[in-house]
Amino acid sequence: MRRIILLGLLVLPAIAKAQTTGQPPAQPSGQLPSQSAAPAAVPLPPWFIEIDTAKKGEVSRADFLKYRMKSFDELDTNKDGKVSLEEFLKLAEPPYSTDVPGGPSLEDRRNRIRAAFQNLDLDASGFIERGEAEAPIQGEFNQYDTDRDNKITEPEIRAIMQRLAQRQAAERQQVEAERRKGLMALNDLIDMQMRDADKLDKNNDGKISQQEYLLAAGPADGPQTQGQLPYEVRKKLVMIKFQEIDTNKDGIIDRPELTAYALKEFLETDLNKDRFLDQEEIKKFQEAEATKTRDLIPKLMPAPAQPRPAPQQRAPQPAPAPSGPAPGLPQQTR
Repeated sequence: MRRIILLGLLVLPAIAKAQTTGQPPAQPSGQLPSQSAAPAAVPLPPWFIEIDTAKKGEVSRADFLKYRMKSFDELDTNKDGKVSLEEFLKLAEPPYSTDVPGGPSLEDRRNRIRAAFQNLDLDASGFIERGEAEAPIQGEFNQYDTDRDNKITEPEIRAIMQRLAQRQAAERQQVEAERRKGLMALNDLIDMQMRDADKLDKNNDGKISQQEYLLAAGPADGPQTQGQLPYEVRKKLVMIKFQEIDTNKDGIIDRPELTAYALKEFLETDLNKDRFLDQEEIKKFQEAEATKTRDLIPKLMPAPAQPRPAPQQRAPQPAPAPSGPAPGLPQQTR
């Protein structure tokens, strides 16, 4: 399989044309579906069209081999039936390969072609002989020719292209899934908010009343709420959030309002505007929400009870003056 892929370097003009037309060159991939399973809408690869000049809807083994070996014949300038490394390296240069913005450099292309040469030079003779070049092409043809009649028909190649497209789509999905690990898309956030809302929707009418939403405040004050804010404060915080979501102020939160609120939160959280929320963005959003809540709590706390003023003490009244002489003084005698 590796040699088949590497031999594609010998037909770079066909590959380049496939790239410009947006159709990938077909690669064989094991057992293929039957001809009847091939959907007619799948486009033919460019090489099939180029070989089938008579429009018969089929490509013979001889024509396929001739087409695939065209670059080998061009590289074999001295026509000795083999290609040296020096000759093979010409594949890195025009007209076989050209510089493309953002593409591999000339040296990178040469390194790849050197590696391909080593894989094709099976006997390590320093040359790719004609038989060595033809062998993987014959194997490629065998995988296309699923009914073994020495012809590649349109249904056969369409089935292969369909299989290739499905595999490429699965690979793209896998790459996207790997990229999105730990990321949250808008739909993910909406689904999460809907699941939370469904837990509050006790009568299952698809809407959340104020009474249902108040369940998010938790239980009333008691032993089980030790360390939590007072229930009245929690209720006020919950109702502030309710009012934010209930944009039409009808006392009911419906699914369109939940979706709109999720979108608002998503846009505020997606700081780099890449349409995904990463863990750092979510953390920053949660910290900002926590700060807003902390700033809000003192305003919602009940005012502390004012102590009752102590009863005022009456100033002691002076004792009435005695009617007789001051005590301790000698009394006058008549």
